[in-house]
Parts: sequence; C-alpha cells; structure tokens
Amino acid sequence: MVQEPYFFLSYARKDNPDEFVKRFYDDLVLELRRIGADPAAQPPFRDVEGLGLGDDWARVLGAAVGHCRAFVALYSPAYLNSEYCGKEWTAFRDRLREYRRETEIDVPALVPVLWAPMEGNLPDEIARFQYHEADMGQEYVTQGLLQILRTEPMGLAYRRVVQKVAARVRMAADRFRLPFTSDLDLGEVRGLFPAGGHRRAAAPGAGHVEIFLAAGVADALPEGRHRSEYYGRSPREWTPYHPPKDPTVARRAQRVIMESGPYTSSVEVVDAALSSRLDESMANNQTSILLVDPWAARTPAYRDVLADYDGQNRPATGVLVPCHDSDEESGGESIWEDLSHVFWRNWRRQNDPHDPLFRVRVGGDEFDERLSVMLVVAQNRLMEMESTTPFRVPTGPTPPPMTGLTIPGPSVPAVPADMPPRFPFLGGAPTPRPVAAPPSPQPPGGRSVPKDPDDDQ
Repeated sequence: MVQEPYFFLSYARKDNPDEFVKRFYDDLVLELRRIGADPAAQPPFRDVEGLGLGDDWARVLGAAVGHCRAFVALYSPAYLNSEYCGKEWTAFRDRLREYRRETEIDVPALVPVLWAPMEGNLPDEIARFQYHEADMGQEYVTQGLLQILRTEPMGLAYRRVVQKVAARVRMAADRFRLPFTSDLDLGEVRGLFPAGGHRRAAAPGAGHVEIFLAAGVADALPEGRHRSEYYGRSPREWTPYHPPKDPTVARRAQRVIMESGPYTSSVEVVDAALSSRLDESMANNQTSILLVDPWAARTPAYRDVLADYDGQNRPATGVLVPCHDSDEESGGESIWEDLSHVFWRNWRRQNDPHDPLFRVRVGGDEFDERLSVMLVVAQNRLMEMESTTPFRVPTGPTPPPMTGLTIPGPSVPAVPADMPPRFPFLGGAPTPRPVAAPPSPQPPGGRSVPKDPDDDQ
C-alpha cells in the first residue's frame, strides 16, 4: 500500500526551534481530528518523525512530498533562503500543475503559513499562493504565527489560525487525489529557492528578553499630552510612530528580538516592582529592554520608578525612547529636558555610539536597527558577567589595628551646584541625591577595621 501522508509539513530547520514547530504540528493534528478528519490512517509527515537511522533522507523526503495529500509550508526569511525547502515546495507545486493540466481544476492543497514576517515583496510564483485571510487576524499578518505561539499559545489569535489551516488541509486531502510523483529524489529537483531579495536569518543563539513598557493610555493622557491617537486602552497598545497604527511598539520590539535569533520574549508594564523584576531577570541570565514614553515619565506612576532605575547599575538592560519627527507635541525641548531630570545619570551617555544601551528620540526608521544593536550588546555583557567569578577573601578573625597608619577620613562631598532638580516640571524644590555619610572617628593609635559580614556566618 502506497503511503499518502495526510499532509507534509515543510519548514526551515535553521530558524525554527523544534519545540514550537512540534507544538504547531501537534495542534494541527488535534484540530483535524476535532473537525472529523482521520489523519491516523495516512499519518502526516514531519521530517524528525519520518526519518529513521540509516535512511536515504533525500529519497524518503521525496517519497513523502511525491505522495502527500496536502502541503503545509511555514514561510519565513530562512524558508525562502533554504535550498531544500525550495526543492520540497517546487516538487509539490509541480504536482498541482500536473493535476490542473489533467482536470483544469486548481486545488488549494499548498497551504502557506506565515511563520515569521518577511521583508519585501514575495516573488510572483510564490505570492500567487495566498497565506492569509481577513478572519485570520491582523496580529498574524504583522507578526507571524511563531511570535503568537511564543507569547500567547492559548490565545484566540493562535487558535484561529490553526483552525483555518486545518480546514484547508482537510478540504484538499479529503476531496482531491493529486497525481503521484514516484521515485522522487529531491536531490535532483531544481528548486525556486533561495528567493532573491530576502534577508538571511540571523545566527542562532539562546535566551529570553524581558520588555518593560512605560507608556500612557488614551483615557488618562499624561500631563501636557493632547494627542490620544498614539495610545490605547493599556500601555501595551502604545504606537509612538506616525501615523499611529499596528504593530504596537511592543509587538514591533518582539519581532525584532525574534529575528535577532531564536529568542523568546515577554512584555510587562513598568510598576513599583521594576527593580525586583530586573533582579530576577539578571538571576535567570536574561536581558531586559525598557521602552519609555517621554510623556509618561512625567506621571507619578512611572516617574519615581524610572528615577530609581537611573540610580542603579544595570549593565544588561537597555533603555529606548521612541519618538517620531511629525509628532509636533514631542518636537520641543521641554519634554526632553524633563526626561533628562528623571534619567539624569544615564542622560550623559544618551545616543553615545560607544555605549548603545541608552537611546533617546529614536525614529521609526531606525527603531529596528537600534534595538537589534542594543540586544546584542546587552547579551554580550550578560555573558561577560556570567563568566566572571569575583575573588572572595577567606573569612577569619578581625586583624588587630596597625599603629602608625592612621588615615584621615574623606570630607563629606557637597551637592554639585549644577546638579539638576529631580522633577522641576512638578514645581517642587530640588531634591538632592543622597550623599555619603561622614566616617566614624578613628581610634587613637591606628585605623579601625570594619567587621567582615561573613564573620557571622
């Protein structure tokens, strides 16, 4: 009996972590069973399950492509630059052409899925196979299914796409019988890929990135802000670029992170627990990115939290402040002067080409590149910190004072005259940063040695 896989799953191994592909594959099979299909009689084909030890993989894949009833292709930049994905796609396309020559019927058995966003226009031969419909959702069209699966695997957007793909696969597999291509050797197929004009995927890596949003909302605009169209019902719906439209800046950041490597990401809103959350991310060897609305930084909900962040040492965390030139309300210097008082320590390194972790007034045309560089630098610093083990002095009894080496303590530094007030835009008096306390008096005859905290352990 000739095996006719119910569908063949075609995807690029280079940029698709197996756990996400397997999750989609399993969910698609479950959905097919739910709607009454019987894929168990002719099991679907996914390469890691269909190939055994010692198999001639080109011929095994060729047999599956040459006999499958439907073909599901996970489109991504890496897919369109994969030679063997191109061979699989082309061989199945040829079966559709043969069926059309025999019957004059176009069978919708090649089912593209937008796995990751692609740049530029698809080549005509590929673009003629539609990969989205109106009811599959805007999130799928702009972000791709992999990002939805990473962030909301149980959400409506993901289920909607799986249901639509399953319905299309079932219709093609149950209603039509395409001509077989026997003895198909994919090694001999001249595929259409790599497709020109599509960027190759970034080198693989590992890690998770936490995105923290400090942004306003439409029904309670920040002080001095009048343009509500840049905001939504929650900070997650902030769209700082003009014209304000999808994707939101959070979704756009997640897409950049995904394209920078096999990273996962999550989005949180800045609150009073920001410091502890950043500590947790650091403990888990994760980098963090703060996306800050300069107008929202004026509000009490964000102001003090961001100012506290400014006083901390966060070498694996980046801050990016988007702004579009056509947003006339953000064109003046007042809002940026106010922001400089919130981030007064970090402000001196704003847009420093040698330290790209603090970027201010980032336009829409440079957002992706600036964030991508920020991510790489933060990841590298995290790796350096992880590989460095500080030297620890052994514990022991407190040594006796050494006579004749009394050193006078430092004088208490005064508050700099040019230090800016914390929040002048609120009309309050300047609040100086804390200064060091004066040293305790030195005992006569020698310098006092503080007790080692490890002595109590």
